[in-house]
Amino acid sequence: SASRRRRRVARADGPGGPGTVLPIVDRSTTKTFRKDLQRSDQYFRFGKTQMDKAMGDLKTVSGSDLVDEIRKNGFRMTIGDVTFVLAESYGFCWGVERAVAMAYEARTFFPDKKIWGTNEIIHNPAVNKNLNNLGINFLENGNDGVKDFGVVSEGDVVLLPAFGASIDEMAYLKEKKVQIVDTTCPWVAKVWNSVEKCKDKGHTTIIHGKYDHEETVATKSFADNFLVIKTMEEAEYVVMYLLNGGDKAEFMKKFSKAMSAGFDPDLHLDAVGVANQTTMLKGETELIGKLFERALIRKFGPQEINNHYITFNTICDATQERQDAMYKMFNTEYEAPKSKIYAELEGEQVGLTLQSEKNAEKLSSRKMEDESRGEAVVAAVPTGGKVDMCLIVGGFNSSNTAHLLEIAEEEGVPAYHVDFPERLGGSFDGTNLRNVIQHKPLKTTPAQAMKEEGLESLENFLPAGPIVIGITSGASTPDTITGACLERILQIRGLR
Repeated sequence: SASRRRRRVARADGPGGPGTVLPIVDRSTTKTFRKDLQRSDQYFRFGKTQMDKAMGDLKTVSGSDLVDEIRKNGFRMTIGDVTFVLAESYGFCWGVERAVAMAYEARTFFPDKKIWGTNEIIHNPAVNKNLNNLGINFLENGNDGVKDFGVVSEGDVVLLPAFGASIDEMAYLKEKKVQIVDTTCPWVAKVWNSVEKCKDKGHTTIIHGKYDHEETVATKSFADNFLVIKTMEEAEYVVMYLLNGGDKAEFMKKFSKAMSAGFDPDLHLDAVGVANQTTMLKGETELIGKLFERALIRKFGPQEINNHYITFNTICDATQERQDAMYKMFNTEYEAPKSKIYAELEGEQVGLTLQSEKNAEKLSSRKMEDESRGEAVVAAVPTGGKVDMCLIVGGFNSSNTAHLLEIAEEEGVPAYHVDFPERLGGSFDGTNLRNVIQHKPLKTTPAQAMKEEGLESLENFLPAGPIVIGITSGASTPDTITGACLERILQIRGLR
C-alpha cells in the first residue's frame, strides 16, 4: 500500500537516460511483500517437469567430455607428460546451474517476449554472452552505479539473478506489471530469511560481505539496521568499539558506505545477528560470528546473551566444498583465521558453549551436484601429491573464484586465474598457440579486470618436463570453459 512505501529518485547517468524512480518498501513489511509477490500472477514458476528438462538440456551446452573423464578417473589423469589433478568440488554449483537452466527455459517458454535481467544472471562472461545471443539483455548501470530500468516495459519478462535482487527492485517490477522469473539461489534466500528473523527480534544485522557486491546489496535491503563488515580487521574494530566505545566520527567515516541510514554504533551494536554474503571465506564468517557473541557475553553476561545475539548458519556449502577441495588437492588443511581479541575473550570464558558453535541444519548442494554430474570415484589416496601449478577458471568479477586464487597463493602454489580459454596460448582462434598465459593477479580488482586492465601475461608458464597441474573452477563456471582451457594446455604441449 501507499502507506507502506515512500519514493526516491535513483539517478542513472549512463546510456539509459534519466534516473529511475524506485519505490522503497517499508523494511518492516519486506517479508509480507515478498510472500505476496511470490503468490501473485506476475511471479512465474516452472513446474518440476519443466525444470528437470531444462537442467537436462543445460548439460548439452555446459558439459565437457575431458572434465567428465578426469572426474570419473578419480579426479586425476595423465596425458603425455601433463598430469591434471581436478579439485573434488568445482564448477557450476547447484544454485547456479538452476539459475542458468531457468534463464534458458524462460527464453523457450516466452519465445516472443522481451526478456531482461536485473543483473548478469551469474558472474561468468561466457554464460552471459550466450544468454545475450538468445536475446536476453541485462540492465546497465549509470555512471553512479544505479541501474536504469527505463527500458523495461509492461508485459516484458524480467529475470532476477542467482544472487538476488533488492526488495525495492522487486517493488518497481511489480508496479511495472512485468512477468518475473526468480532465479535467486535458495542459499541466498536462506540468508534473507535469517535477516528477517534478526529484524523480528529487533537486532541489527551484521553482514560479512562486500557492501557493493550485488548479493549483499540485495541482502541488506531486507534489513532495518545493518552494518557490512568485509574483513576480520574490520570486525575487530567494531567489537572494540562495542566493548570500549571510541571515536564515533571515525567509525561513521570508516563504514559510511556500509551501514543503514540512521545507524548509530552507540545504540545498534548491543543486539546483533551475523549473516553473510554466501561467497565469503567460511572460516572468517564463523570467527566473526563467534567474536561478536563472546564480546556480547562480556558486555551483558552469559545469562543475557539470548537477548543480545542470534546465530544463523548461512554459509553456502557449495562455496565451502570448493574451498575445502582446494586444500585437499594441496594435501593440506584449512587453517582458520586468528584474532587476538577473540583469543582473549575465549580465555576468560572457558567452559561456555557458544550458540555459534552448535551444529545447525544446512542445505547440501553436493548431493544435488552428484545427481547432476553422476557420482565420481574418489581415489583411495589423496588426489594431490605435489601440484606444480594451479589453473583457476572463472569470471574475473566472481567473488568465490577470487577466494580460490587466495587459497593457492596462501599455499605458495603458482596459480593463474583465467576467464576464457583464449587467455591461454596467445591466439584467439586456437591456431599457432604459444606457451603464454594472460591472467588476473589477486592484486587486480574485479572492476579493473572487467575493463581488461591490470591483467598480466607470462611467457613459458608451462615449464619443460613432466608437470602436475591442479584444476578448479568457480561456482559460476560451466565445464565447457574449463575443458576448453585444458585442451589448450594440451595443444600448447603438442599433445593434441
